[in-house]
Amino acid sequence: MKTLKIGAILIALLLAGMAIVSCASAECVCHHEDMQSQEEFKIVQSNTGTNLLDEFGLSRPVNLDNTVHLKTYTESKGVADMILTAINLSDRYDSIIGMYDFGNYQVLLISQGESILEAVSDGQTVESYSIVPQLLGEKKESGTPRRITTGNGFDGDYTLSTETVTQLYSLTLGLPDDDFFSSENFGILTTYIVKKSRTDEYRNGLGQTITSLTTSGWFYVDYGSSITSITDYSSWWINPLFPGWSQCYYNTQKSGVGTTSAQLYTHYKFGSFFFRGTMDMWVSCDAWLNADDGGSTNQWTSLYGDGCTG
Repeated sequence: MKTLKIGAILIALLLAGMAIVSCASAECVCHHEDMQSQEEFKIVQSNTGTNLLDEFGLSRPVNLDNTVHLKTYTESKGVADMILTAINLSDRYDSIIGMYDFGNYQVLLISQGESILEAVSDGQTVESYSIVPQLLGEKKESGTPRRITTGNGFDGDYTLSTETVTQLYSLTLGLPDDDFFSSENFGILTTYIVKKSRTDEYRNGLGQTITSLTTSGWFYVDYGSSITSITDYSSWWINPLFPGWSQCYYNTQKSGVGTTSAQLYTHYKFGSFFFRGTMDMWVSCDAWLNADDGGSTNQWTSLYGDGCTG
């Protein structure tokens, strides 16, 4: 019995000393605060952004001097909150896409999944319209599964498979039949919606998916001006056929709303017994409809056999 215990301790120490860390990414430097060594390495793969107007053969909008731009919720909070209250949606502020302020009228756009609720206020009353965005183009890409190799030269048994989907939609406002809403008074650029997602599947040596992470953001674009909002549709999944695996930590973060370039990030940690892995992925879009994505995947061993600690 003492021999077995000593052998188990030696194996654990050996694993810790090796500090096996792996990486598969679009462009990443592998590092983790729990690693027992500070060995780093870098894998670079070509992944440039795509201009969706060029991709789908569409012309660029022209920004006129009298163009009214879409404001973010932060920029229009006071009026936007009053409109939400008037239509009994005061708890839906996080679904606001943006607001057009025409002076005599304010038009608030609210995300409702596949449709958009347009609320038009004249300061006294509010009229609502449901708008369905028009699909302008779609692009799907998938690459060959990439083997995850360890930093110290040992090959891993796992691969990472990535599939991306990019969709471009346009949104046409349903404005009231009023002389005020004429092209002579103002110009409105097309409001675009870019739905950008990437799904990364972590597979074993038999090609079976153990876990996956979908990083999905819907970017609402006031062309040439700003990204006014991002809706997060990201998620993670673990194959129930592998009960030893568990989700340890997951979160998402948005950045760049109200600027000309915005991103959605996901961080996902998973594990099984002494094995640990993370996925850190992102999707992005700018005000000129250049969309991109990338990320990294790390794996290492831990001293703890609970599937998550370390």
